[in-house]
Amino acid sequence: MQPIQPLQERLTSQSRHRLPQRSRFDWWFRLTAPAGTLSYETAPTPQAREHLRRSGLTSLIAPFFFIAPLFLLQQAGIDLATAAGILAFMLIVLTALLLNRLNQQVLAALLLICSMDALIEGALLSAKGGLSTGWLLTFDLFIIPLITAGVLLSHRYLWLFLFLHIICILSDFYLLPHTSDLSTLITLWHGPTVAFARPIIIQIGGFLLSFIAARSTDQAITRANQAEALAALQEVVAQEKQQLERGIKEIMAMLANAANGTFTTRTSLPQENILWQVASSLNTLFARLQHTRQAESTLRQTEQETQRLIATLQAAKRGQYVRWPLPSGGPLDALINELRTLPALTTSTASPEMPISVPPRTPDRRPPIG
Repeated sequence: MQPIQPLQERLTSQSRHRLPQRSRFDWWFRLTAPAGTLSYETAPTPQAREHLRRSGLTSLIAPFFFIAPLFLLQQAGIDLATAAGILAFMLIVLTALLLNRLNQQVLAALLLICSMDALIEGALLSAKGGLSTGWLLTFDLFIIPLITAGVLLSHRYLWLFLFLHIICILSDFYLLPHTSDLSTLITLWHGPTVAFARPIIIQIGGFLLSFIAARSTDQAITRANQAEALAALQEVVAQEKQQLERGIKEIMAMLANAANGTFTTRTSLPQENILWQVASSLNTLFARLQHTRQAESTLRQTEQETQRLIATLQAAKRGQYVRWPLPSGGPLDALINELRTLPALTTSTASPEMPISVPPRTPDRRPPIG
């Protein structure tokens, strides 16, 4: 019978039997993600599986961050400062991929998100002539880092980036100089909320949706892990029950044989069995009982042979014809052989018609042990 594996080892062994799904992006994961990302379901613990899963998502999202800044060239105007900022951001994305490959997924995700925020904020701060109506649309881009935080990081980070983005939006609006078209828009709509209400609403809505999605994903993963652990636990319990039934069956058979006077039966339970200690103690007990029974049998045989020898010696002493008992395999065989060789005891003046009366071997009427 196979030994019962601990629950954690059973979960790991079950996960290793799952075949990872192949895709056309396997080469990209092998290049930018930690080892084991393609088969993250085979990780030994739920935490390791979740870490590898997010590492794979980081590898998928990073190329978008690498390409997205190129769309800001036309809006910001092609100049040396903007080109340098975009180039620096691309190098940061490559650095994040390297960190992700080195199993630093959280640091890589934070680097991507913070660098994207810095790029958006830098574009707003470097706007020529101040904040205009055209730059108001840039506030909406803060939703991208927020959603990315909900996908790549724990849902707790969403609170941090939500307040950070709202502070950036309000600070840019109230601290940066306004162009004439923005001032006209504010006057036309009877207040400044027209400039920052939409991006803040987008931030709050994106936060709620990302928070709900992240919590739902975490709960689904937790339920899946619990179901997997429950299935493995049920299998362990079933094996323990099977071993317990086998152990009880063998012990009951050994006790039944002992009740019938047979102490030679032994159990063959493996050491991994739950009842192995009980069976081992019973084996030792019955072995000692068997030795005790053999010693009692030898003692009875010795007593009977002693009585026969005494009767024979008494007959020889009276001069009667004696017939020495033959060796019976008992402890007195050596003594009988020595007595048969003595000349004084091998001859007798008694006539053959007067045989001696030797006490017969009495049957053993003692009750059996057990």
